[in-house]
Amino acid sequence: MTLPHAQKMHSLLCTLAALLILGFGVNSHAQDNSEGRYRPEGREIGRAAAQQFGERLFEVRTYEAEVTVDEFAAATIFYPLTLSFDAPMGGVVFMPGYRGTQSTYDWWGPALASLGYAVMIVDTNSPEDSFDARKNALVAGVDFLKSLNSNADSPLQGKLDGERMAIMGHSLGGGASVAAALELGDQIKAVIPLALYCCQLGGSFSADYSGLATPTLVIASAVDEVAPPAGHARAVFDAVGDGSNNVYMEFSEGDHMFVANGGPDLSTIGHFALAFLKLHLDDKAAMREFLSTPAADYADKFSNYEANL
Repeated sequence: MTLPHAQKMHSLLCTLAALLILGFGVNSHAQDNSEGRYRPEGREIGRAAAQQFGERLFEVRTYEAEVTVDEFAAATIFYPLTLSFDAPMGGVVFMPGYRGTQSTYDWWGPALASLGYAVMIVDTNSPEDSFDARKNALVAGVDFLKSLNSNADSPLQGKLDGERMAIMGHSLGGGASVAAALELGDQIKAVIPLALYCCQLGGSFSADYSGLATPTLVIASAVDEVAPPAGHARAVFDAVGDGSNNVYMEFSEGDHMFVANGGPDLSTIGHFALAFLKLHLDDKAAMREFLSTPAADYADKFSNYEANL
């Protein structure tokens, strides 16, 4: 039997009210990404990882944060659409490489946010910012992201867990991420440098990272001609020492930009990065086995793989 118009309206209003209570209500700060406002390959990588790991898959939204610090110029935040009763989410700050911008790496946003993280990708004050400037921007970025938890103008208000933070970076931003991790100490739970460039441009590696206790996942390529592993990724990993919770993953193929949009094996990179974050930000112990002994499916992908877990 067809409901009278008034009853239909009452039913619709009740449904909308219920959705608002559950946290599905329209947020004035959130963008509707249903028409591809974020990179679809990142979303598909997140979806595949959720299936493989048995993790919950979240819808993803983005917004342009109003930057109030001097250390970086702009920031886009990708975040999961959670329910009102969900636990607060962890956060990740991502630093581009030399002359890189947010748009070079925006597959990472939906890939990581799909599994429950707020992901802030920044633009430096200048694309040619130095190693130290990028390190300082990462340190400031962690504080800035955490501050959004108490910002009434942010869709992340009351939804962030400031104790579950990680940082990432590519190339010069990757090298800077390790230096930032040393400075941040126990303020972060993980650092993931990607095709890292060890130091100031043109310099050689000389830093002392023996005091770095932050779990570190180094992702490199054996054929990287811009930052050959021996003088960059491998040198940094060896300097971190034999402490627990560190992984060195060196791909057999891929140039210096293999972790950026359009890279040849973003699915594998995304799965391992997500497993590392799930282990160290979410205490998902099942990820330890995946990271310690990669399945045979990955055997031909790596020229070198070491895990101290």
